[in-house]
Amino acid sequence: MRTGMRQRNYTLAIGVTIAVGVAAIMGLTVTQAAAFPGETAQEMINRHGQPSLPTSLQSPSVAALQSGKPNAVLVVWFQAKEYQPLSLPIKMEGRVVTSFRFDGAAVLRKIARGEQGAAWTDVRSDFENLFTSLSLSQFEEFLRLLKKDWTVVKKTPHSDPPYDLYEAVSRDGKLTAEFSFRTPGVPSPSASDPYYGGKFPDGNFWVRVQRTGSS
Repeated sequence: MRTGMRQRNYTLAIGVTIAVGVAAIMGLTVTQAAAFPGETAQEMINRHGQPSLPTSLQSPSVAALQSGKPNAVLVVWFQAKEYQPLSLPIKMEGRVVTSFRFDGAAVLRKIARGEQGAAWTDVRSDFENLFTSLSLSQFEEFLRLLKKDWTVVKKTPHSDPPYDLYEAVSRDGKLTAEFSFRTPGVPSPSASDPYYGGKFPDGNFWVRVQRTGSS
């Protein structure tokens, strides 16, 4: 088991090194990477392939769309392979959970024209989460890259189990983020949960990004 974990960490480390090297050569910045939040589900599908859940998009009812209330859907990629957390020049593999909101006005216009309901192009990202595993050195590299376009505004240590929760804001003030890191080997807070602990292992690193002011 330990050999397998070392091999996975070694593989991820190589991937991180290559991604950072290529990004440095190309001069990538946060503004040149993924356009999240606000990008469409189709844009994410173009990068990560078809989502694991849901396999197809169900349009809200006309009444729900006309109500003007936000209509959202969670979309999950259980094994996204080249996710760029916070649009940093680094690629990680893990579970991506994204909340998309329907563009109600656009969907209603389509229905009025006799077209089918909502498509993946009609929902835009509200917030995104990545769950994965990182070694201490990989997390330190993440923090180093973060400093260019983000500012950590708060760090909160927790003791049971021990992990650190960070809050950050992009330099342009348009995005906020939260992320947590738990020392490898320390059990997950959800490890003993019979549902989430078994079906959705969350690794030791989690990051969430959303527009400033989003609830």
